[in-house]
Amino acid sequence: MRSKLAGARTFTEEARRQQIVSCAVELIAESGYPQASIAKIAERADIAKSVVLYHFHSKDELVAAIVETVFAASAAVMVPRIAATSSATERLTAYIDANGEFLDTHRREAIALYEVSTSYRGGDGRRFDQAVQASVDASGVPPEFALLDPLTILSDGIRDGEFRTATDPHLLKNILRAALDGAVGELSRDDTYDVLAHTAAVKDLFLAAIGAHQ
Repeated sequence: MRSKLAGARTFTEEARRQQIVSCAVELIAESGYPQASIAKIAERADIAKSVVLYHFHSKDELVAAIVETVFAASAAVMVPRIAATSSATERLTAYIDANGEFLDTHRREAIALYEVSTSYRGGDGRRFDQAVQASVDASGVPPEFALLDPLTILSDGIRDGEFRTATDPHLLKNILRAALDGAVGELSRDDTYDVLAHTAAVKDLFLAAIGAHQ
């Protein structure tokens, strides 16, 4: 789900694209993905629909830009925290804490991405997860995003004996992500939800469950 490279655009084009993406994020967070039509996004941005379609040839392209923007924002918060650690326990702790920090400081973006991930269907009929996987298969994962995958942390911790569990790391990753995504689901229903308390509880329960050294 990658859009046109920023280096191929002028400053003015990039600024307009960022404005459109920001308005789309606001509208999706407020009204849900199905209600966020190109026409309504254009109205929110106070521009003509044709201007939106000049910068994004389809809603799929606009969704790709939204996903990239939110992922980049999450990486800016999370990667430095995780990269500053050494042991698997420290990395996993930083991963969970940084998730909470991102959700707390980027509530609109988190809600918008949640709405897209649960409602999106591409022009080819693919679900959000299928479209993301196709993009990864075609282009790979940017190095800065690799640290955002807890599977490596869990696999390393189990391999080195730091996590005392026989549970498959893929299952553990799915369980952890479902627990963290639960905070976003609550946030989408109540934008005052205490995501920091949620993720702190997830951290304590999960580290205890996998027998992490604390």
